[in-house]
Amino acid sequence: MIWARAEGCRVTLADGRVLLDLTGGFGVAALGHRNPRILKAWREQEVVHALGDLADAEVTLRLREALPRPAKLGVTGEDAVEIALRTALLATGRPGIVAFDGAYHGSGLLALAVTGFEQFREPFAPWLPGPVHRFVYGQDPGPLPEDAGCVIVEPVQGRSGSRVPPEGFLETLRRRCDETGALLVIDAVFAGLGRVGEMWPGEELADVLCVGKALGGGLPLSAALFYRDGLEETWQLGPEDVYTHTHVGNPLACAAGLVVLEEVPRMLDRVREAGECFAQAGWRGRGLLRAREGDAEKALERGVLVVPAGLDGSLIQATPPLTITDAELEEALDKLS
Repeated sequence: MIWARAEGCRVTLADGRVLLDLTGGFGVAALGHRNPRILKAWREQEVVHALGDLADAEVTLRLREALPRPAKLGVTGEDAVEIALRTALLATGRPGIVAFDGAYHGSGLLALAVTGFEQFREPFAPWLPGPVHRFVYGQDPGPLPEDAGCVIVEPVQGRSGSRVPPEGFLETLRRRCDETGALLVIDAVFAGLGRVGEMWPGEELADVLCVGKALGGGLPLSAALFYRDGLEETWQLGPEDVYTHTHVGNPLACAAGLVVLEEVPRMLDRVREAGECFAQAGWRGRGLLRAREGDAEKALERGVLVVPAGLDGSLIQATPPLTITDAELEEALDKLS
């Protein structure tokens, strides 16, 4: 499948077919494809690439100031996860990580080690770091292992099928971390920035909160937000940044990020309302992070773009632009009924 054009909630393929997009590019296009404000923000930039950790563009500094907490920026969501896990090691000196079945945190080796999809981990098992202690998502893991430096958890699991944990689960994990001094890392790369009807899901409990996907408005940008005071200081390890990338703080991505941070808070009530429409049609999840049993290929034949989800791929997932209209929502649900 080749995309030739994407605008709003519609994607035109190279063969001319026009599809209603319920993927939002894996949730990236939260404000819709080719959002006019984002396009304008890109055009206005005088600097399109700076020097990563050596020299921020002015717009990168403004993005840092607009985030709710001190942050270390990354490029991909996986970067934010990597930063968070390394922060836990630096802060506690303990290498153990508590993770959960069904989790998806990225495909790099450290993120992959804590991911719950065995088919992704198995080919690279000899190289995966650890120790990783895996528990059942939604259940109290009990007292944490002695070597656990952190717990990493999604507030709503994305790739495994929009799994919502029982009420009080995150609070239980907060308590378990407090018992041992471990950090609670909340991976809201998929669920954050309005996707589940909240800007920063889990912020009142997290030591580190990871965001990405929608943050760059279509360009790669992520952040690990430090909610525990002093965590950013653990990265002061010398004159050079020991974890950085060429494209960290890319000015175009940051310019779009400022638009996202301004626009999405106004849309949260709408996201929750649209999510209820999905719920009434039998889709599980929260907000506009939804899934149900189905076949992505059959949905495509009906003119709706969704992605496979679930540990066995038996689900279809809907993560549409948060800008989806009532008419588009009705059309999509009708075609998929």
